[in-house]
Amino acid sequence: MGLLFLDGEFIITHCPGGIIMLSLKPVMLFIWQNIPIFLIWLTGLSMMDTALHRVIPPLTFVSWLALVPLFTSLILLAFALRNHQNGFRLKRYLLWVSALAGVYAITMFLRTTAPLPMNTHRLLYETSAIFEFIIIVLHARTWLKGWSWLWVFGFTLFFGMILENGGIIMGFFREEGYFLYLPGLPAPIATMIGWVNILYCGFFSVEKLLPELRPVLRGLVCTGIALSMDIPFDPVATRLSWWVWNDALTMSIWGVPIVNYVAWFWALFPYAWCYFALRNKKGLTERNKIKLFLGLVPLILVLELAGVVVSLVIIGDKRAFEIVLHFFKSLMT
Repeated sequence: MGLLFLDGEFIITHCPGGIIMLSLKPVMLFIWQNIPIFLIWLTGLSMMDTALHRVIPPLTFVSWLALVPLFTSLILLAFALRNHQNGFRLKRYLLWVSALAGVYAITMFLRTTAPLPMNTHRLLYETSAIFEFIIIVLHARTWLKGWSWLWVFGFTLFFGMILENGGIIMGFFREEGYFLYLPGLPAPIATMIGWVNILYCGFFSVEKLLPELRPVLRGLVCTGIALSMDIPFDPVATRLSWWVWNDALTMSIWGVPIVNYVAWFWALFPYAWCYFALRNKKGLTERNKIKLFLGLVPLILVLELAGVVVSLVIIGDKRAFEIVLHFFKSLMT
């Protein structure tokens, strides 16, 4: 029995009968160290599987939208391998690409269907969101220290709670039928922690994988990573009524009101920009950074709302604009 080491990543054992066995230990370690990359990959895969095999009629166009998180994960994978102790090796990277893209290809061309009831879909989503949150908390122990926990989980969760409940209170959508809610809040726990799940993948990628960038570029990249996950996600979520949009929203793309993607960009970019600008700002103590960030939160929210409103005017989404106006008029009466 002999051992063959392939690029330091895989261990292949040649047995007397000619059988080749693959040791998964180094592979699993690499996956765990870079789990946000594989969560991005898994988001696209799960949405493709649901859209093609778990609903009738299938949402065939989602199979192409799911390629966006696949490509995002493959790009980030190249940076992860470059940072790996053995360095970037093209052969090793192509092996990973073949494996990850191959699973997508199998899912895309599989012809079997096993549709699930709507309530089962919602329960699976709620459970998976909570399970993913637990995974990233455990993974965060590998690189977050001290005040970083407050930045990544405290502020981001608080911000997500404002955004998710704000969208419901303003009348853009509703989220009913879940099991876990916080008292007094219309949004379920699953969708609120979903903001942390997605932004965590962006934060890790920008801070641990990608080269040093200016805060504004870091904010844009983080926003792009998050949007890549949302692009195939929202058409499936809308179809399965994980959230139900206001009937007045008629301007849509891929079956989702276009205001969703506009709001996603403006919700994420200013927040991520300020997040990276203050976290890396020199000359301030951590306490002063936190105080300054908390003071900027109202300004960030105003900037985000202004960005959404201006964008709606530019694209001509009058119905979405009217919902915003109606909300503010109701506050004055």
